[in-house]
Amino acid sequence: MSSSSDDQPSIRVLLAVGNAERERRLLEGLPGDGLVVAGRCLDGPSLAERAGGADVDVALASSDLHRLSAAVLTAVRDARLPLVLIADGQDVSRYGELAHLVPASASASDVTAALRAAVRRGPVYSAPAASAQIEDAGMQGSLPGGDGDAPRGRLMAVVSGKGAPGKTTVAIGLAAALAERRREVVLVDADPWGGNVGAYLDLDPQRGLFALAYGKDASPNEWAGRLDEELQEGPGFMVLGGIERAEQRSAISADVMTAATAALGSAFDDVVVDAGCAIAGAASPATDALLRQAERILVVSEADLVAVWNARAALRYLREGLGVEGEAIGIVLKRREGREHYDAEEVERALGAPVLAALPEDRKAAGRAVGEQVPLTAVGGGAARELRRLASALAGREAAVRAGAGRRRRWRLAFRRA
Repeated sequence: MSSSSDDQPSIRVLLAVGNAERERRLLEGLPGDGLVVAGRCLDGPSLAERAGGADVDVALASSDLHRLSAAVLTAVRDARLPLVLIADGQDVSRYGELAHLVPASASASDVTAALRAAVRRGPVYSAPAASAQIEDAGMQGSLPGGDGDAPRGRLMAVVSGKGAPGKTTVAIGLAAALAERRREVVLVDADPWGGNVGAYLDLDPQRGLFALAYGKDASPNEWAGRLDEELQEGPGFMVLGGIERAEQRSAISADVMTAATAALGSAFDDVVVDAGCAIAGAASPATDALLRQAERILVVSEADLVAVWNARAALRYLREGLGVEGEAIGIVLKRREGREHYDAEEVERALGAPVLAALPEDRKAAGRAVGEQVPLTAVGGGAARELRRLASALAGREAAVRAGAGRRRRWRLAFRRA
């Protein structure tokens, strides 16, 4: 927060109001009440993209904002930015659990009080009053494709620093190892520079996130149906393919990425995401939104000096650029062989993060896996054993299938029929 001459500090507000006259009144009134308008957004996607910035304390939006959706509000919440939403009518029930609400008739002083309260309370929201009627049953305060009371599956992102240390191989192998534990798993290829999961597993390159993006303005039920169509059967787990070329990445917005992973999280135990490189200035807003959501982030690195240096840069971006908590991050060492490579203890000291797995070099198994287009776990060897150990550690002592798995299995069967 910025300093102020009165008893209360100024609050930096990100303004995203659809009505021009209302915005004019707010721009005139809010600064006089000790608030500073630090930025303006003209639509929902730009609000989601700005939400992770360190230059704002709270967002003020209106329910008539262009392209506002539950997915956008969820992206703002996952970025840990408090949000006050000016709403009336059915929008109260639609967005009640995704924002602090004020009525459209609220005065500037009422809005100011709501903004200050939101900063104190943070992005923790209450359900709308029991008397409110939910007219749009497809939303029910949740994201497309999920049930409002459904538990969310774990979102695990696999990233790296600069270079190609094998993050896609790790993501595929981890998904397969988790599936072996009788968990419902989906692998998402979200590399903004063009992923290789589809090529590795011989899947249809025309199905996936890029095709899904064209249905982002559909109704919730239609959107969930499009997600159903884009999922493909992998070796023991489901796969949502990514983009083939880097120039396509602008089509994958933060709200599309957030909605897709949230909907998948309501249907699967584990959502494993190949998120590409975590590099300042290179990651897309969609990738940033995804990484802020993730329960665990696995940074894949080789064990030599240059690779560890690149991994350090990735960790700095995650911690300082995105505000990811340290306990959410772990290291996966790959291709460790011989004395010229650092061991796990040395890497932990250098990076300040725990090494969760160290995959030995196994060129024979790797070559066979690529040739047969299967996960490393399908061909055996030391790397496969270490991936299974990593999956076991990540799964912990949880039950093999969460409560509600019957519903997820029915949804998965629908995917198989597609």
